[in-house]
Amino acid sequence: MSAPNSDSAPTQPQPLPEPSLAAPDAAARLRVELVLMAACLALVAATVLFLWQARESTLAQARQTTSNLAETLLDHMDATLRESDNFMALVSRSVLLPYEDGGGATQALRDEILRHLSEQPALHDVYVYDSSGTLVASSYATRRHEVSARERDWFKLHRASTRDDLMLGAPYRVEPHGEWVVPLTRRLAYADGSFAGVVVGALSMAHLQRYLDRFDLGPDALIALNNAEAQVLARRPFSEAAMGADLRQRDATLYRRADLKAASGSYMAVSPLDRIERLYSFSRSRGYGFTVVVAMSRRHVLASWQRSAAVSSLAVAAVVAGLLLAGVRMLRALRQQQALADELQRSHRRLAEIQRAIDVHAVVAVTDVRGVIVSVNDRFCALSKYSREELVGSPHSIVRSERHPPAFFRQMWRTIARGGIWQGQIENRAKDGSTYWVDTTIVPLLNERGKPWQYIAIRTDITELRRTQLELETAHEELARSNQELARLAAFDPLTGLANRRRFDQALDDALRAARRDGEPLALLMMDVDRFKLFNDSYGHPAGDACLRRVAMALRGVSRRPGDLVARWGGEEFALLLPRTDAEGARVVAELVRRAVQLLAIEHRHGETGRVTLSVGLHSLLPGPGTSVTELVEGADRALYAAKRGGRNRVVTLEESLALADTPVSASTPPP
Repeated sequence: MSAPNSDSAPTQPQPLPEPSLAAPDAAARLRVELVLMAACLALVAATVLFLWQARESTLAQARQTTSNLAETLLDHMDATLRESDNFMALVSRSVLLPYEDGGGATQALRDEILRHLSEQPALHDVYVYDSSGTLVASSYATRRHEVSARERDWFKLHRASTRDDLMLGAPYRVEPHGEWVVPLTRRLAYADGSFAGVVVGALSMAHLQRYLDRFDLGPDALIALNNAEAQVLARRPFSEAAMGADLRQRDATLYRRADLKAASGSYMAVSPLDRIERLYSFSRSRGYGFTVVVAMSRRHVLASWQRSAAVSSLAVAAVVAGLLLAGVRMLRALRQQQALADELQRSHRRLAEIQRAIDVHAVVAVTDVRGVIVSVNDRFCALSKYSREELVGSPHSIVRSERHPPAFFRQMWRTIARGGIWQGQIENRAKDGSTYWVDTTIVPLLNERGKPWQYIAIRTDITELRRTQLELETAHEELARSNQELARLAAFDPLTGLANRRRFDQALDDALRAARRDGEPLALLMMDVDRFKLFNDSYGHPAGDACLRRVAMALRGVSRRPGDLVARWGGEEFALLLPRTDAEGARVVAELVRRAVQLLAIEHRHGETGRVTLSVGLHSLLPGPGTSVTELVEGADRALYAAKRGGRNRVVTLEESLALADTPVSASTPPP
């Protein structure tokens, strides 16, 4: 683009007028010192703030990690104890004490226990004491337990209580192999409610320890399971001395803290057992009173932050030292300038020295009003890779790139043609085709009539700065994508791609509130793959995972309405939320689900039909003011239990399960 014309503009460069320079005084030097000190303090303060925020972020991430793992372990242990609790309840209902037939009932009881114990991998064995505390039956043919339990704390508690609750006792070793177990005890009662004895299930610590050993949180990490009395039931890493240890006696002050009485939380403390400082997260079971504790070593959590903080501190120290050195040099230059101020005021030669200083630190070019280059400095030549001879006499567009549109340059020329100063960033192209960015200030030189006759452009090379900004923008975009992926992983089960338990619980709460507000029914299907443990044992865990994925695809195919949500409840159990659906509609969907899984035709040699099948429990209700999520879930779960008892591969509603509950349970009734 051609430059605007200027009336009677001279064609030859004119010497610059002699400047009028004033020497800097003591106040100016003081201002420089204050600005320098403020800059150093601001840099140090910003670094300290950044490092503190990074430390808090590191601790927050560790708290989130340990809290999530604690919730996962709590769900697993709740499920394990729920299965054991159901089995103990089944034994309690199936056993009639005392044994008055000369030992026949004892043998029948042992056989009954052995039949069902194979489906309880978490239970080591089961045995029964009568009302006097005498051992009358066990899951082993020979007696391997103490013959009397009269002095056991749990026996005394059950004898003094009328509640039929599952209790967790302190861990102990069983003979003859010395394996650690935790006693799960349940009270036996006669028909009139009087004390008839205690049925005991020994929870295998080896089984639980194998599960805990799957998680690695770094050196000195800790995973523990404590009962309601703060006794250690299980621990990773395993410690013989820690089994059964009473933590309240070891550190009474810690356990008097109010925040440790909540359902879940996190805190930093020194372990009363090994004196290692850790970041603890705990989650307490509401149903069984135990607590899951997950802890990471404070040293391990902050190790990477400490390394980063050390590097950052060294870098900031180097920058501050550079600033101080630059400040010293600047003050020295000011003192020198003050000493030479009188000479600079009288001599135009000093102006040339300043011009040379500008040439060293900046890219300088002078053009006429037509945009033809009149003069350039060495840095312009070095940056553009043109020689001085090639540049002088050529239009300035010789270094123009295709980055900026014509309107960009029109606006620039309008500004400087009116005598204004233009500032901006421009991408230019060098002789070899490479591009570079410059921060540009164009100042018009005016003649005696106030018209521009030349333009001087002072530029700073900001190519590296632009590259750094681009890299920073790219890093922000990658971080945003990573955050989106983390949010997705937090809401979905990684194996099946279905919604996970956390997302389903939130959806269930939202659906219940909506149904209560709109006065519409709400249905829930609880589904369980029949005999899935036997499937895993027969075909292997990879085949089991593949089976769960295919079942999940079948469930997703049936769930088509926008408000429906299918999720993996845990293990081989699934759940399907059906808003605005009554019992009749839910049963239709449940049958579609059951048939869809059956039509997959997955071989299962231990299944009732030779194929993988699904049992479905259904509960539909019209929520009222007092209706809770627990009521809906427990109803569907009870119906699922009835479907399993009724022969599997079927759909059972809560109403049907209540009717089945009135039917006496025979010894041949299959377990859930």
